[in-house]
Amino acid sequence: MFCEHCGDVDGNETGIDHDERDCPWYDTDDGAVTIDAAELAEILQRVADGSPAMRAAIGLLIDHGLWIKRLAERPGLLLIDGSGTAREPYGIDWLKVVEALAANDLPASSGELRILAIAASLADTAARIPLGDAVSGLDAANLDRVLTAIAEANGRPLAR
Repeated sequence: MFCEHCGDVDGNETGIDHDERDCPWYDTDDGAVTIDAAELAEILQRVADGSPAMRAAIGLLIDHGLWIKRLAERPGLLLIDGSGTAREPYGIDWLKVVEALAANDLPASSGELRILAIAASLADTAARIPLGDAVSGLDAANLDRVLTAIAEANGRPLAR
């Protein structure tokens, strides 16, 4: 069965064949902040404007297709502004993402985790991710996404 929350099709990524009731990505936070994935993508792009590295990281996550939706479901990994009447996300807490990656707290395939790690490394210099480890094992499509993001972070976007 395909799980719309984590993308798992056959139980390989999570160890069980599951639906949303037993998906580790479903309903994992207290729900204090809810945001649509498309809205989160817009916010992240707006915040990243002016920083090639941040634009590259956010672009990589958006192009990958799964991570923005997953991050929208995990507000604990987002930067939240609580100064207004409603709590609103305004970015990704990259250090929390790196901590979650290190603790193996994010159910995803190894390739998906590598994409998130590379995005974190591009976005925040404190996120030290060994590039060799991160790119090994990526399929051709994801490797192309990573190379495009690296070029964009360097201020030299690849012509497509």
